[in-house]
Amino acid sequence: MIDLYSVPTANGQRVHIMLEETGLPYEPHFVNLRGGEHLEKSFLDKNPFGRVPAIVDNDGPNGEPISIFEGHAILAYLAEKSGQLYPDDLGVRTQINIWMSAVSANLGPAFAAQFWFTTLAPERSDMAIERYISEAHRGLRALDLLLSNQDYIAGSEYTIADIHAYPVAATSGARLDGALTPYPNIRGWSETIRKREAVKRGMVLFTDAG
Repeated sequence: MIDLYSVPTANGQRVHIMLEETGLPYEPHFVNLRGGEHLEKSFLDKNPFGRVPAIVDNDGPNGEPISIFEGHAILAYLAEKSGQLYPDDLGVRTQINIWMSAVSANLGPAFAAQFWFTTLAPERSDMAIERYISEAHRGLRALDLLLSNQDYIAGSEYTIADIHAYPVAATSGARLDGALTPYPNIRGWSETIRKREAVKRGMVLFTDAG
């Protein structure tokens, strides 16, 4: 059994979707961020950075429990464990790794900073907001260009790269003025993924919690 510790954000949703897609048995645990649960020792033992999501696979390698954090790493682990959504072809795997890294290092942080400066920062900084909105659009333009020539991020197959990127487009992208209107290829790709039953289940997990 896998214990999932998460919240319904883009970071969490990618892991929720992956668990639903693979069919691996899991038990969901909502982490009350406002109550500071992510900073308690019991959670820091799972992720010393105090961030969600995190999982504990009680039947990990060699039958021993293992804690895993960071969405990119969790998706890769679940793909290897289940033998799903991460094809053996080296070329395809390389494209998956490139675009998962790009989302983790560029698009995700741009949206996170945009949200911070727009919603949470004690003082508004229009310069910072514009900076990170610009960076978000830069990443979306790159993804839209990629999807102008293929159905999915790594080519013709749905993979963990699509699961990793989808919540950023569906959840974070919706915060932009005009949402995804300027990106027709992302919109078409997103609509295809949205219809998957596992995606539907993963996207609503914890939405009534907290």
